[in-house]
This record gives sequence, structure tokens and C-alpha cells, in this order.
Amino acid sequence: MKLRTLFLTLIALAALVFTTGCGPDYPKCDTDDDCASSEKGQAEGNLFCLNGLCQQCREDAHCGDPGLECNAGVCEQIPGYCTSESDCPGKQKCRNNQCGAECQDNSECPDGTECQGGSCVAKAECSSDGDCPNGQICEGGKCIAASGDCNVDTIYFGYDDASVDTSARSVLQSNADCIKKRGLKVQIAGHCDERGTSEYNIALGERRARNTVKYLQSLGVEKGSMSTISYGEEQLSRECGEEGPESCHRANRRVEFK
Repeated sequence: MKLRTLFLTLIALAALVFTTGCGPDYPKCDTDDDCASSEKGQAEGNLFCLNGLCQQCREDAHCGDPGLECNAGVCEQIPGYCTSESDCPGKQKCRNNQCGAECQDNSECPDGTECQGGSCVAKAECSSDGDCPNGQICEGGKCIAASGDCNVDTIYFGYDDASVDTSARSVLQSNADCIKKRGLKVQIAGHCDERGTSEYNIALGERRARNTVKYLQSLGVEKGSMSTISYGEEQLSRECGEEGPESCHRANRRVEFK
């Protein structure tokens, strides 16, 4: 009886050894238990069976760290993961555990700066010459002293005419560039020759000045930087007399810039 019992016990032990010895060899596995019972599994702690191989993880939770993610069975650092600004490079900010741009809008920038392209930069002092004080121009967002290397020149008109002709337009183009470049405020004065009544010539000089302003506006000069006045025949450039030659009278039919 004792021999029978001993024999059956030996058979059971042999079966157990046979069964245990037939499991897959590490790193191969059928279940998580195959990994956990392996020598490496016991040394490292939890290993998980993924696609027939013992791996570090099968899902993110197995990594045990919110900054890690499971990637093909391996726990890896999540790119850009952060818990504070000190975890981020340069001036990047930590938002929702992710490093990102220094700013997303102006509210995230200090006073005197604004958000451009994700970075806080100094606010532009100006966007056009009109934002700068008189005598300065806007370059690269800053007001700088305008160079004085340009002039505004006198234009001339036909007899009893207030229209801006082709030759005057060429001069006004240059004048407009100079006014804008130097940030000038100009007074535009209309003049006439000696022929006609004083009242008529005052009105004609005013029309010449107003038409000049309109043309300069079409070239981009701000209306607020210009004012008009008419002197009629009161400030002659040359004394010609009523019967004087046309070449003399022409010098008086003009608009001057001050």
C-alpha cells in the first residue's frame, strides 16, 4: 500500500515537473504569469505578455508614471511632458502637462510687450509714419529721425486754371514722398498772377491749393498733415504788370509749400 502511494506521488511530481518544464522559454510567453514567474520577471517586478513576448508594459498605466507612455511594450518619456516651467526649454510654458510656446496671446506677456509668433516681444512703437512725432518716420516698428535729404518744390498752373497738370503731378509725387519720409506738416499756399480782380484771384488761389491737397492725398499723404491758404495776387514772385509777358506771369501762378 505504501509502495503504491509512493509510486503515485512520484508520478504526480513527474507530471508537475513535465508540465512546468513545457512552458514557453523567456522572453516568450502565453500569459502574464509566464513573464512574472521567469527569472527576469522576478528580478524586475511586473512584466507583461504582449504579442507572445514578455514586455515592460502593455498599456500606459503599467508604466506607473504620468510622464511615461507605453510604446510597443517599452515605457518611454512623453515628448514635451512637464509639471512646471522648469521642465521646459528656453522660455516655453507648461500648459496641461505639455511644454509649449511662451505665449498664445497678449495677455500672457508682460507690460510693454506683445505676443508675436508664440514669443513675447517689445511692442512696436509705430506701424506707419503717422504714429511718430513730427520730423520722425517709422522704420522697423520704431520712430527715428527723418533724414533731410529731400525737398518740397513749387508747382505751377496754366492761365485761369486750377487743375494739376502732368508736369505738376511729377513734382507732387516727389513732394509726397518727402512729406511722408520726413513726417512733415505743410501749409499749401495758392498764388495767382496780377490779372483779374483781387476777389477772383483769392478764390482761384484757394482752388489751386485744394486741388493740390486732393492729389497729394491720392499719393498717400495724410490730410491732417496739410493746411491751405490763398494769397491770390498779394505775394507775387515777379512784378509783370497787366500787359507783361506770359513767361513772367507763369512764375506767379503757383502753389508753394511751407
